Amino acid sequence: MNSKAVKRLAAFIAAVMLVGTIPTVVAAESSAVTTGSAVVTSAKEETQESIVYFVNYEDTTKISSVASFLAKPGTYSKDGVNYLRVDVQQVYDVKLTVAGKEGAKVGEYTTTVQGRNGAQEVTYFTFDYVVDSFTEVITANTTYMVPDYFTEPQSHDLYVVINNDSSEAVKGLSAAIATADAAEPKTEALTAALSKAKKANSLLTPKADLEAALADLTKATQENPTNAFVYYVNDSDPSKLSSMAAYLANPKSYQKDGKSYLRLDVMQKYDVKVLVEEKEGAKVAEYVTTVQGRQGSEEVTFVTFDFEVSDLAATLSASASYFVPGVFEEPQSHTISIVVNQNKDAELSKAKAAVALAEAAVEQTDELKAAITAANQAATYLNTAADIESATNALLQAIGNVNVFVDTEKHWAQNDIAQLYAQGIVNGYENGQFAPGKAMTRAEFTKLVVTSLNIPATEKELAFADNDKIAAWASDFVKRAVAAGVITGYADHTFAPQDTVSRAEAAVILVKALKLSTENAPELTFADSDAIPAYAKPYVAVAVEKGLIEGVGNNTFAPGADASRAQAAAIILRALTL
Repeated sequence: MNSKAVKRLAAFIAAVMLVGTIPTVVAAESSAVTTGSAVVTSAKEETQESIVYFVNYEDTTKISSVASFLAKPGTYSKDGVNYLRVDVQQVYDVKLTVAGKEGAKVGEYTTTVQGRNGAQEVTYFTFDYVVDSFTEVITANTTYMVPDYFTEPQSHDLYVVINNDSSEAVKGLSAAIATADAAEPKTEALTAALSKAKKANSLLTPKADLEAALADLTKATQENPTNAFVYYVNDSDPSKLSSMAAYLANPKSYQKDGKSYLRLDVMQKYDVKVLVEEKEGAKVAEYVTTVQGRQGSEEVTFVTFDFEVSDLAATLSASASYFVPGVFEEPQSHTISIVVNQNKDAELSKAKAAVALAEAAVEQTDELKAAITAANQAATYLNTAADIESATNALLQAIGNVNVFVDTEKHWAQNDIAQLYAQGIVNGYENGQFAPGKAMTRAEFTKLVVTSLNIPATEKELAFADNDKIAAWASDFVKRAVAAGVITGYADHTFAPQDTVSRAEAAVILVKALKLSTENAPELTFADSDAIPAYAKPYVAVAVEKGLIEGVGNNTFAPGADASRAQAAAIILRALTL
């Protein structure tokens, strides 16, 4: 955006903020259209309801912001003269000129509009503007003056477009342009259609031309062989990928004349041949490239084939054969399944992690074993991401219902610990224990908070006086917490990673991490409230109010007591369900 546009935008934003009245009957950026017939006190001519766009001068895919001050446009013809009628809001002396000419005032009225400061009465003047045509794009200008804010009137150029209902067409074309822009690689046909579409993409363009550009671009995008995400799945074990994937490269997909195609580059080493849905592909190209093999780099030939397929969204059956002279007496064949543009890596990874957690649980109930089996069966490249996720969630729920550590059975926090374990937030020790009563260190609690609440990574380095005492495993978690303002350290500029975290400190850290306000913190009623440090009192009060942390009995909070691993697990789980 050029400097002139920036100045105009800044000026208008300032004016709108000062005005505080945006009529509900006029177009905004989101509505992209103003319709209606003017209602005036003295105008006699009946205007025709018209679709009118007041278009941004700098970006003609958008409505001008000054449309907020213009209402109830209509058109009519009289004695061979065409007129555009517009109601102009009279806040800050707004003036509109159309095709370089002022309008003739034909009416005036006051109405109530809903602005940023509530309901407000504003005055509108109704003007008739002589225009040459209702089908041609018309240039216009608005000016306004905010006393004590600007020293001279501010000006906005815009376009007026009448009865060209192109808003939805522009939205559709803009979306198609974004899709085509992302397609790689691009054929000459797609590049040409994309260039044409970008030139046409404007509220000033006739609707029919926009729809034609959209149709051309959609067709070119569909016919463009675009890089595809493909799994070549082992047919005997669909949880694994086929070794034949090493001989297949650069998968692409496209559609043409109502047919779907998968394009594959097939390595010609060992006379590799591929059939997809029992059909050979049509050769479209051949090239030589260098690849890294088991014995170093070597030049190999690839042949590009187009395979016509029944449905790119379905799992495709395929076979690959090869022959290694001196090793085999006849060609070897592998049946494989091909899955196109269905990335399930995240779901499969989560499923495998959940199975590992479940198998390590101390208590192996029938319910848990069944859930493990179901998750294993679901975790294949041939199942949908939704099915994999559903089986994984069922397994995680089953984990939360069993005792996962040897020392947590019948513990008051058993279920809390199991649920966090199922989510991969907490783990135990190599001896199978969780040590629920063990005091948690500041470093451990920081990791727990950062991990559970997904506090983002940071490049900011730590500046504590005892940085050298922060273990390598904890450093990144402490960095994230510091950058997020969750922890600040002590007055002597230390973090004290190996010190135990107190219950009061845990409350402060968690409330900060959750970004809960302490402005209206309630009064504390614990018998030992006076023992809570002054800086921590509002945080403890909010934590108690939100149900994150409780007292320890006898109406006491025990602010200086160490927070145990079990207590930490309980309050973290509460934070996740807050």
